Amino acid sequence: MTGQPTRYAYVKKAHIKKAHIKLNHLKEERGSALVLVMFILLLLTILGLSVLSATIGGAQRTETRKNDVQSLHLAEKTLDEAVAYITSRLNKEIETNRDMSQAELDQSINNFLTTLKTTPDTPSAGLKASTDLANASGKISGITYALERTIGTETLVKYIVTINSEAEVNGVKRNLKQRVFIDTFPDFLKYTIGSENNLTINGSPSIIGDIYAGGKLIVSDKAEYTYKKNFHSLISSPFELDGMAYVQSLDKLIYREDGKSELKASDITKETIMTGKIPQDKVGIRSRRTFVEVNVEGSFVDKVAEAIGPGADRTAIRNKLATGSLASYLMGMNLYNFDAIEQADLIKPVLQDDTPEAQLAYDKAVNNFTTKVNIIKGPQKSVIYKGNLNLDGSNDFPGILYSENDKNLSSPRKWFIVDGNLIIDNFGKEKAVEILANVLVTGKVEIRGNVKFDSTMFVLKEPSTIDGITEHTTLVEDATLQGLDGKELVLISRGPILINRLAAFTNTPTKLDAFFYTDSDAELYGVGSMFSLSGGFFAKGDLTINAVRGTAVEKENMIAIDNNRNLIRFKAAYNDQVFQDQNAGLPRVKTVNISVEDMQLE
Repeated sequence: MTGQPTRYAYVKKAHIKKAHIKLNHLKEERGSALVLVMFILLLLTILGLSVLSATIGGAQRTETRKNDVQSLHLAEKTLDEAVAYITSRLNKEIETNRDMSQAELDQSINNFLTTLKTTPDTPSAGLKASTDLANASGKISGITYALERTIGTETLVKYIVTINSEAEVNGVKRNLKQRVFIDTFPDFLKYTIGSENNLTINGSPSIIGDIYAGGKLIVSDKAEYTYKKNFHSLISSPFELDGMAYVQSLDKLIYREDGKSELKASDITKETIMTGKIPQDKVGIRSRRTFVEVNVEGSFVDKVAEAIGPGADRTAIRNKLATGSLASYLMGMNLYNFDAIEQADLIKPVLQDDTPEAQLAYDKAVNNFTTKVNIIKGPQKSVIYKGNLNLDGSNDFPGILYSENDKNLSSPRKWFIVDGNLIIDNFGKEKAVEILANVLVTGKVEIRGNVKFDSTMFVLKEPSTIDGITEHTTLVEDATLQGLDGKELVLISRGPILINRLAAFTNTPTKLDAFFYTDSDAELYGVGSMFSLSGGFFAKGDLTINAVRGTAVEKENMIAIDNNRNLIRFKAAYNDQVFQDQNAGLPRVKTVNISVEDMQLE
């Protein structure tokens, strides 16, 4: 075996070879741990930087968003303060000049808006918003205005003011725009039915248009009425409203349904089952503080001054009204733009005998009578009438017909003034009495029969109380009031208004193309009577409507109603042409009416 390697030697060589190989591998892997550690550190660094960047970016975005929101709110605040400033200034102008004419008021509004337009950035104009924010400012960047329309060449109707605001917070700017509407129209003409106090709707009338309650709005399915001195009530539904119901709050909208507890609108859910419930999306909140009221006496004085023309003394007019001597005051002024008539002038003359002297006196009296009658039938100037005037639809007294221009556009504007009572009564006659005139009545008004109106009428008499009952200074009894040539009547009464049908239980509605306003409480009935009102009815005090549906018949000292729900006994629908038709005669108001559109981003 000498010279041959042993098995041990081979094994030993193999181990030595493997050890060499491992040692070489270890030599080749030197430094890889460092690379791995460095790679992991790099990843952690990138991740940390990403988190840090995201944190910083998020903080920056949050700050930017914060500045953006704050600048938006500041721009809104700037617009709100500008509208409040404009409202305050204009209302102060009216308050300090209560005897300002409508034309003077319009000119005052125009002058004020012109000043705003030329100096929108000055602090004295009241149009820079106050803010406690650092590095922030808000201002009005522009004001423009235009008239929606004019009547004739003088009377301004409605302003549309566009206000632009700019706000900046820490370099972030926001620009907003808002349109503001300014007019001096009374708010009552914007509703079909309404009250500055409580409005109660009992039973099932149909109302098309908006309603308003300055106090509570109470909706009940039980109509109440008195017949032959006996009180009755009956269930009738549904009450239908095609329009908005404006209330002071949901707590002020109250439902009363037979057999159920009284329920406030604030407690109603979608699951509440009620017959007369007004849909929640048809209920709006409109504060009484923004309601533009009517100043009846101030409007009356204003219209007399319009008829007099330049130089009218409103204080003297007010004093003469208080002493009942308006006619004597106006007749004593010898105004060239007035015609004067006394009640005695309308006594039809009678020939006393056949003597030449009597015939001469008779001819003179007939000539004077004819002249005065023709003035009433077709006046061309303002008229002052002393005493009670009766229009009966006869050939002598068929109505009062000014020309369209004299009624609406002439300067000074024409007014027919009755210093006494006005009675329009052609009951039972087919031909209608026609009134194309703006009328002022210091006494009371009674209307019966068929009458066609294109008129604004003021009734100034204060009501008296007899045996605890307040008299109605305006009585519309068995009357059909139609619009003359598509127009209407606007009747504004200082005292209560009574709309009455003596011939009840008819199933043909009485047509009333009119807007009514009273300074007092009012009650309207569609139970035995049946009415169709195209216009509106508004009360400064409480207004209560009682209405049913179906055929009405008398039965044992009560009114029996069948279940015909299609026969609506009280229906009122809004007429939106009234502002255009009666603009010249509409009443003055105590405050300007300002409404705004939603703000728009620019």
